[in-house]
Amino acid sequence: MRLQSYFIRILSLILIFSLMSTMFYACNKLEENIDIIEDKDHLDISSYTVVRLDSSESKVTAATKKLREAIKSSLDTEIEVKTDWYSPSETPDIDAKEILIDQTNRKESSDAIAKLNESDGDSYIIEITDNKIVILGKSATSTVRAVQYFIKNYVLTSEKSGKINMAAGKSITNPYTAIKNITVGTKLDVDLEVLSTAFAVPNKGAMKILGITCQPQRAHYPSVLELKYQANAENNGKLVAIFCLGTTGGPNTQSCVMESTDNGQNWKIIARPLETIDPSIKGISMANLFELPVQIGDMPAGTLLYSGNSVDYSRKSHIAIWRSFDCGYTWEEYVIIAKGGGTLEGVWEPFMFYEESDGYLYCFYTDDSDPQYDQKIVYKRSKDGKVWSDSVDVVAFDTWAARPGMPVVTKMGNGEYFLIYERVGKNESGSYYGGFIHYKTTKDITSWNPSDPGTQIKTASGYTATHAPSCVWTSAGGECGTIFATGRTERNGDGTHRIFVSLDYGKTWEAMENPLTYDQENDALDTNRMGYRPSFVIGADPSVIYYMNTTDIPETGRQRIQFAKLKIAE
Repeated sequence: MRLQSYFIRILSLILIFSLMSTMFYACNKLEENIDIIEDKDHLDISSYTVVRLDSSESKVTAATKKLREAIKSSLDTEIEVKTDWYSPSETPDIDAKEILIDQTNRKESSDAIAKLNESDGDSYIIEITDNKIVILGKSATSTVRAVQYFIKNYVLTSEKSGKINMAAGKSITNPYTAIKNITVGTKLDVDLEVLSTAFAVPNKGAMKILGITCQPQRAHYPSVLELKYQANAENNGKLVAIFCLGTTGGPNTQSCVMESTDNGQNWKIIARPLETIDPSIKGISMANLFELPVQIGDMPAGTLLYSGNSVDYSRKSHIAIWRSFDCGYTWEEYVIIAKGGGTLEGVWEPFMFYEESDGYLYCFYTDDSDPQYDQKIVYKRSKDGKVWSDSVDVVAFDTWAARPGMPVVTKMGNGEYFLIYERVGKNESGSYYGGFIHYKTTKDITSWNPSDPGTQIKTASGYTATHAPSCVWTSAGGECGTIFATGRTERNGDGTHRIFVSLDYGKTWEAMENPLTYDQENDALDTNRMGYRPSFVIGADPSVIYYMNTTDIPETGRQRIQFAKLKIAE
């Protein structure tokens, strides 16, 4: 019995030892497999040299520097950077390990650009071979994009010293095609993309909008926003817009609310707000759309506010506010914040703004009702959206016929408020101001110097904007962020329509191509409503600026609301 027990013990020890050996082998095998996988998914670039085109533009040189810095900080590796220049007596080492930036004199770069030339658009390519990494685009801008893509997807995702993460693949061909890329001055690259024609308006003939028949003559005052503060997160990212359709004021003017759930490619009309507080007024015009970022009174964050003019030009005008709790599908007119008379004593052109520091909701508007001034710009404010303060002067000139109007406000990164407006009417000598667009700034939104005429928006090359202004500031772009501004027309003599850009809080301006243009010289409807007032809004991504405007369809007698996206290149 003892002998049997002894053999059982020996056999158990053998089995345990065998099992442990197997486990040890398996662990080693697993570790070996892990090493193999890691070696396959990572490439050691510690012995590579970065080689860029000797004549690269400054933006490519800067991007190359950022690549070197990213490799140093993320991979803990110092890497040499040099240009592709070599003397006639030299011959490049074809076996050298190199990261080739831009269209260098290496064969691998030439082969890659040949592939790009087979495709349309300003695209880029990234290719990784045995000893070369090729990063280039058709243009300097797309080459910079390629470098940025490489940093983001190969360098910053790696956790290994000296090794880049190869999960993105060995060949990335044409992942980006610019719709329309332009350089503003020398410091800002912007992609312009016309996404859709939201609504076309016939010149003649009645049409029905949600069962309401109207006789449209023009479309004007488009206003667009991207939902950001909805309790139901699924609604965030939707686009909601409003515009006015029909005669300017009067019983035929309709306010139409639209929605897009595919980033502006397609739109559908979802609502038509009506005047209910003063049923004697039928026309609604001068639309402005706003989404509450926080709760105001009994309105939760995400409530949509539509401020507009209830107006019969011959008798009276109101600045009224409608609200929607369901992303624009139903509307309630809940307050009138200002009342005026007819054409010469009215209140016009509201613009909503929320100031986080004091918790007030502001409404800036144009006021014709003060007998001391021909026209001025004022604001009112409210803590609950229901009870509003007395009006405060913002722009009011002593010259009777000077008529500032159409205010739009944006807050800049330096904490200052930027107010844009037009100057129409006549000066003291009787000459017309020409509708030139001006701006003024303040550090305190409640304190403006009303008599300050502001500064005209114009470029050093002579471009000037006039009439029906709009603007927005975004943190993307330059060190000071970027201001985009535009109006209905521009006085430059070349018949184009441009957007104005400032990278220094309005001190200097550049003019850039406008994706939504119209025929200023041959207004198809002769209604003075093309581009009447454009709308900008910043997307959830601050580098994305949505832009909506009224344009004409040449020689057809039709107008349309068009929508575009501006994307600031990183």
